[in-house]
Amino acid sequence: MQFNSEIRKRVTDLHIFLHKAEVYLPDCQDGDEFVAKVFDAFENKPRFLSNEECEEMLLEIWKAYKDGRLPS
Repeated sequence: MQFNSEIRKRVTDLHIFLHKAEVYLPDCQDGDEFVAKVFDAFENKPRFLSNEECEEMLLEIWKAYKDGRLPS
């Protein structure tokens, strides 16, 4: 499957955002704290996601981390 340049750009933006956000996982006590720290730390989230979509995604990442489905 070939992705056009816009899709590649969006995927790259998301990857960079999530890679930077993951450093906050070990320091947070709950998902809300994780979301707040990520939102406070970044002026720019992926532009193609709404704040609600971004928050939902970050909460799912938090849950996966706490359930041991992500490396610590």
